[in-house]
Amino acid sequence: MEHEIDIKELRSALGVTQSQLADALGLDQSTISNWENGHQKPRGPARKLLASLTKADFRRSEAVR
Repeated sequence: MEHEIDIKELRSALGVTQSQLADALGLDQSTISNWENGHQKPRGPARKLLASLTKADFRRSEAVR
């Protein structure tokens, strides 16, 4: 059984909004909201990306903008 990822806790630790996390994953903000509210769960590639995200990933993406 795979470890559950607490999306809201992860997002908070990274210091990003739902929209920023969605952009980083190439998803819609509503998907992140659904994950946080338990309506859906991340699967496949999104799960792997979530597990590997760090604060540095967001600092780099903000510097590019």
